Amino acid sequence: MIKLRFVFTLVFLCIFPSLVTGRNVNDIIGDNFEEVTGTGLEVHTNPLGVRVFIDGVYHGLTPFILDNIGAGPYNIRLTKEGYRDRNLRVILYSTSRLIVSIEMPELRGNAQVSVLKAEGSPESLPFNPQIHTSRPSTQSVLNTHDGLSLTNNQANLNLPIGYNTIRVRAFGWEDASINLMVDQFFTVNAEVTMVPAAFRIGNATQSRRRFNPLNSNNLGLTEYRFEVSAPGTGTITILNNKDEIVFRRNIGVFNTWLQQITWNGRDSSGNPLPQGIYTVLIETSPMAAMQEDDQNETETSLRLETEINYSAAIIPLSVDSGISGLLLTPMPHVLAQGSFQFDAGFFVGNFLLPQKINESGVFGFPFLINMRVTPLEKLELNTSFNINSYPNKQTSSGFSGSAKYQIIDGSDIPLYLAAGISYAWAGYNGDSPLSPGRGFGLHSPLSYELTNLSIVFCPALFWHGPEGLTPALLLSTGVLYRDNWYNAGLSARCEIDFRENAESPKFLTGAELHLFPPPSNLVFSLLGGVWVQGKRLGGYGGLRIGIIN
Repeated sequence: MIKLRFVFTLVFLCIFPSLVTGRNVNDIIGDNFEEVTGTGLEVHTNPLGVRVFIDGVYHGLTPFILDNIGAGPYNIRLTKEGYRDRNLRVILYSTSRLIVSIEMPELRGNAQVSVLKAEGSPESLPFNPQIHTSRPSTQSVLNTHDGLSLTNNQANLNLPIGYNTIRVRAFGWEDASINLMVDQFFTVNAEVTMVPAAFRIGNATQSRRRFNPLNSNNLGLTEYRFEVSAPGTGTITILNNKDEIVFRRNIGVFNTWLQQITWNGRDSSGNPLPQGIYTVLIETSPMAAMQEDDQNETETSLRLETEINYSAAIIPLSVDSGISGLLLTPMPHVLAQGSFQFDAGFFVGNFLLPQKINESGVFGFPFLINMRVTPLEKLELNTSFNINSYPNKQTSSGFSGSAKYQIIDGSDIPLYLAAGISYAWAGYNGDSPLSPGRGFGLHSPLSYELTNLSIVFCPALFWHGPEGLTPALLLSTGVLYRDNWYNAGLSARCEIDFRENAESPKFLTGAELHLFPPPSNLVFSLLGGVWVQGKRLGGYGGLRIGIIN
């Protein structure tokens, strides 16, 4: 109990470090004087770095702490360039420590900025400028670009004294900026003239260069993003490897800098296109008022490449044992590169624990957090963290993880094959309830693929650690049915531990249902099953919620 309290206190102080450091500068709003146990003086300010004078003698910068100071009255002066001086009179006592927290008022001045069109600018070109300041202004009206909105193309700004950079942006106009010297005692007036922007496009990106149109929701499409400098229109054209047009769509009228277009890997009739590399051509043109004689010298088209690959399946799987797949059977499938799955939930049931608390298993409700991610193509990393809670028993935790590399991806033959390694650590009774326990393992799952069905078999060897070099043999199998917004599976595993229960192997069975209805990326999972070892029998059920992307 003492150790648990110590850990709880340590975690609490890590979450709330301000209780250790004394004062957080951002928490100082207004002035505060506080007496605590001890002796001496502390001075904290917002902002930091304020010069501290005590009875006219400089003592240092805030945060300032002085332990060796006698009792009695003192005059404190706080000063910092750009801020109004503060003068305080305090009385220190020999029986307490005084903590002074002061907010320093910033010296500010006013600026009036007018934004004008350049002479001869097209009247039809929209003009909606926004002002951005290098230092915060007290004007609080914001627009969608986080700039200060203008009234009649004029802004009255209250800014910190000294040099301030004023930048003005307007869609269809070249950015403009000026430097202002703001004074505390008089208003600075300035004008900014903006000229129409040359029509340009660039900074093209795509959310998925390689994707599978049969994945559900937005997991089965890619999004193209690019920037334009001025109003215009455009089209997106998709070409196959024979330069034949398979898809074309108008983009519309540009009225802001960032443009986004989605493509679901289908042709103009909505049919999924064959696997392969496709050329994406984005062609744009400015509005008529922006046409110029030298416009053909400006970049107005973009070319990208996108791959359709039906092996890039993004489907939710179970990761409760630290290896992705069915509940009790690893699968050779991996996420597409850059994708991830995260979920959390709990089990409720009767579990057989390695520490053998009793002969028939223990009722509990373990909580698990699982994650899988694919940093490199065909390489998937998985991890699972669990906290086991059993009534009237010691609560403990465990961790497991694995790396899985896909050897055969099903693109040429209806087979998937992978090889992986795993490791699990756990405290006393902290083993993940559906894992073979703590230790090191090797596994090689194989899957035969039908249209919407995966039939999986996976042999594995598992070493339980320093108790001996004899491994346990794990034989698991299962089936997974896949649909557009759900998948469901059945799995089973036989554990033969040659160290102690070779004549009485452990059998586990499980059923699962993963729901990922459009249009969100949320995944809801229902899990359940039974286990048998000798005359011992137990059952369990679970619920998960997470995201997949």
